[in-house]
Amino acid sequence: TRISTEPIRLHCAVYDPDVVVVLDNTLLKSVPVTAGLNRDEDVLIINSREEPSVLKKNLSVTKGKVWTVPATEIALRILGVPITNTALLGVVAKATQIVTLEGIEKTLKGRFRPDLAEKNFAVIKEAFKEAKVE
Repeated sequence: TRISTEPIRLHCAVYDPDVVVVLDNTLLKSVPVTAGLNRDEDVLIINSREEPSVLKKNLSVTKGKVWTVPATEIALRILGVPITNTALLGVVAKATQIVTLEGIEKTLKGRFRPDLAEKNFAVIKEAFKEAKVE
């Protein structure tokens, strides 16, 4: 996903990301998720119970921050289904300030009926709270 305040007209692979979000941690074994992370301000967010320091070492991350959160567990506990992207949005908010919790809540309320917006926002807030960084 590309995020900008300006129109985005580029539609190709991202080779130099600022943020990488891994929804499925089994990809860590088969996809070079750290490729392109080359600045201290870069962010890698992983759906995992593992400590960020362990993953940072295992993935040989030398630049940027590694964040982890048990997104699947949070989603199952609150929503009853393993929808991890919602939880990981909470970590994106915490790690980057690209989006805010207030902005996310407003968007959810405008998109979903009240009960679903409330549940989804609960997932986001819990992930925001439980996220760890190294």
